[in-house]
Amino acid sequence: MWTKKRLLIWGTTYPEFSKTYYETVCTGALDGETGKLIRVYPITLRYIQERFKLYHWIDCEVERNTSDFRPESFKIRQDTIKVGEKVEPKDGWAERRRLLLRDANVFKSVEALQAAEARDHTSLGLIKPKEIRRIYAKKKTDAERKEWDEQRELALKQREFFVDPDAKTKDLKFMPVQYRICFTCDDATCTTEHDFSILDWGLYVLSRKEFARGGAALAEKQVIAKVKEVTDPGKKDFYFFLGNTKGHCEKFMVVGLFYPPLPTTKPAKKDAGPLKLPGFD
Repeated sequence: MWTKKRLLIWGTTYPEFSKTYYETVCTGALDGETGKLIRVYPITLRYIQERFKLYHWIDCEVERNTSDFRPESFKIRQDTIKVGEKVEPKDGWAERRRLLLRDANVFKSVEALQAAEARDHTSLGLIKPKEIRRIYAKKKTDAERKEWDEQRELALKQREFFVDPDAKTKDLKFMPVQYRICFTCDDATCTTEHDFSILDWGLYVLSRKEFARGGAALAEKQVIAKVKEVTDPGKKDFYFFLGNTKGHCEKFMVVGLFYPPLPTTKPAKKDAGPLKLPGFD
């Protein structure tokens, strides 16, 4: 049953072709009523009139996707989307922290999230890394390129039903690399170094921009530098949004980055020394 909800957008992944909806963006959101993390689709974000960005509130109609066993999966009527105000990053991301870093959304480790998935199919969660060990770009194979081309051909048959058929300038480009990150969890019981793909759309937009400016080497350098910047433990209190896919529910990926600044403490006032009163020196 379709119901109206108010959602806070926290993540979007690089668009993928769909033989049903032409092109979709996996969109992560916070349910404003329950405070839980959810995913909504299909959204052809590059083509809809009501475009939203990260940390925008949207009002829309959604319903639980009963064909997907993951409890966070919802279908959305994208023609009902109304974009509202943005939660600004003021006061050290205080409001964003309050909304997203709820106990039910944060897991101690990847293993804790995987245990929740095995127990009740939980498929979204925030975890706090302890140490970032490596950030790198992995070149995609010829087989992956061929699969992408095949998906594109199937998707084009549905294009006229979901997007303007004359919008040729928005043809989706193949990404020849996948960015990945190796990290450990901030949990004493976790002894594994995790090597996860990063699907955050913003990083791939940056990659394409820098590729056009100076080629593959510059693109990889700039993306890696950006990830290092937002995961700098000396400046950021960073977390990863992790999510999985329906077909490979045991494997998680970084589907979003959350990087508020480290809390600042006001400097203590200098001791003025013993109190001195006139006539009592």
